[in-house]
Amino acid sequence: MQRIREGFLYRLNYFLSFPALLWQVVFLWLPLMILIGASVYSRTHHFSLIFYKEILTAAHLRIILRSLSLAFFNACCCLVVSYPVAYFVAFHTRRWKNILVLLLTLPFWVNFLVHVYAWFFILERNGLVNSLLLSFGLIRTPLHLMNTLFSVALVMFQVYLPFMLLPLYVIFEKFDVRLIEASLDLGASWRQTFWQVMFPLTLSGARLGFFLVLGMSFGDYVTPQLLSGSKTLFVGTVISDYFILNRSFATGAAFMCVSALVLIGVMGACFVWLRAMAKGVK
Repeated sequence: MQRIREGFLYRLNYFLSFPALLWQVVFLWLPLMILIGASVYSRTHHFSLIFYKEILTAAHLRIILRSLSLAFFNACCCLVVSYPVAYFVAFHTRRWKNILVLLLTLPFWVNFLVHVYAWFFILERNGLVNSLLLSFGLIRTPLHLMNTLFSVALVMFQVYLPFMLLPLYVIFEKFDVRLIEASLDLGASWRQTFWQVMFPLTLSGARLGFFLVLGMSFGDYVTPQLLSGSKTLFVGTVISDYFILNRSFATGAAFMCVSALVLIGVMGACFVWLRAMAKGVK
């Protein structure tokens, strides 16, 4: 009896993780396998790659490249802005740190659609930006900001910025600031201290945030759909059109699989490059 009890306690973690594993299998892996299966079986229930041939065109590749470029640009912008902000909050805000961390998590409390619709009042023809520019005499006619690639990129940056900030803040919170002081005391410049000390030790947080923002920006549907005015197609909008409007489930599944493979390949290349760069600066 004692051995059974000890064995149960030893495997308790596995039993507790079973609901999460079941949830992942049912709502992630099973639908994914169904989509992959739908993309390789024709209407006659035979294995076929005809749906992949339909989407392997220059137009579809341009859509994937456009979404990938926008996602990569957004991830880089979020990283450049988040790094000094996370450093400042972790090391230079002792009294107000808890309040600032709360403000960093505040965007998660607001619905995603509310974030996007709020920008309509800022970027539209009679919105806040044009009203301020006209009142200061900087422009004579309102700028066309809505339904452009600029508006999509701007809103994506604002929406996904917390996903870069929080991983970086967690890493900086564990960072020993005495390492920076020791490096400077030994005669290293701020540039050398950053690349030789700070960057390698915070790379894991930057890498996690970068991949989070890159993946979510690549497959975003709501932001391009609402702010591009359906003038510019992205991966998320094309997949939704295939599934919802055209009812072409197999073609949409094939396009989703190809897009996912491209994203995984780019992420893998970025991971290898970042690891090599981290080894190079050590």
